[in-house]
Amino acid sequence: MRRTVRILAIDGGGVRGLLPARFLMELEAMSGRPLHSLFDVIAGTSVGGILALGYVAPGPDGAGFTAARAFEDLREWLPAVFPPLQAAASINGLRDPHERHALSQLVGAALLPHHFGNARYGAAALEERVLGAFGDARLSDTLTDVVVPAYDMHVGQPVVFRSRDARGETTAHRNPKLVEVARATSAAPTYLPPLRLVDDPDESVLIDGAVVANNPAAIAYLDGLECYRNDDGSAPDVVLLSVGTGRPSAQQPSYEEIFTRNWASVGMGLLGVVLNGASEMAHQLVERMLAGKPAPNSYLRVQPTLAPGASLHIDDASAATLDALTRSAEAAIEAHRPALEELVAVLSDAAPPVPLQPAGTTAS
Repeated sequence: MRRTVRILAIDGGGVRGLLPARFLMELEAMSGRPLHSLFDVIAGTSVGGILALGYVAPGPDGAGFTAARAFEDLREWLPAVFPPLQAAASINGLRDPHERHALSQLVGAALLPHHFGNARYGAAALEERVLGAFGDARLSDTLTDVVVPAYDMHVGQPVVFRSRDARGETTAHRNPKLVEVARATSAAPTYLPPLRLVDDPDESVLIDGAVVANNPAAIAYLDGLECYRNDDGSAPDVVLLSVGTGRPSAQQPSYEEIFTRNWASVGMGLLGVVLNGASEMAHQLVERMLAGKPAPNSYLRVQPTLAPGASLHIDDASAATLDALTRSAEAAIEAHRPALEELVAVLSDAAPPVPLQPAGTTAS
């Protein structure tokens, strides 16, 4: 009997991660089952990595978290992780401890990087929230296989955290806490500080996985082929859903506009090029690898156009941007609803039913 491996891959993109969070909330609602039971492998990079970990984390009661809970939490977290500083220009704003800290980090990163580091935001807000969600759970504790990339600046190599590899490991370095994996994959250079992990004699200095695999679909696809082979050693069938964090709706700049930009503008724009270009390349690779394969093999890539009002800045957590991202996701849901209905049927047929448990309840 042939196996069918079901894979979910989620792009990185800072605050734009709210878009796949809302989209996947709908997928879970349509199926009536938790995402960790719909997929054999869930992969994510950066904010997509945090979402992936949220979908597979055991949670305080061992039953995991719903996608609705993940969406609600992420929406609440983002303004704290990337705090707006408009109010800090006023005396009242400066008296607020949270905004005062955010302002001092921003100024310190520019003027005193040897003391403050070079990240414009501190990591405390993110660390506090992922710790509250994941607690002391480790990579080996996940409810289904998870794949989360990062990059180790210390050795100059990509790192891929795999729960499958972590099982049976006894060292903290090879079986890190989910909190540490979340911090590592989302440590976008200049936005959040890197994560240093020391487990003598090993040391890692980890930054955002988006620098090597903003779209982890290709990594997850190859992992699925390798780890879920049929009994005769042949490759399994693959059903893969890849969800992006949106592409801009505005017209792209002309040659003259690009050629005449100053160095600062070019440098800031390159981050978007890296993220979007890497995601598109992974999409094209997976599309080619799955092209022509018979059913039940299938590949669905969801990369919505961002709604008006959605900023392209990955740290713009304003209410207007979060609302626009939610609208973008809801438009994508309606545009892909027939495909989602087909996908839910395929995913559900490939595994025994598992009821969706509300957050805070335990499966019986």
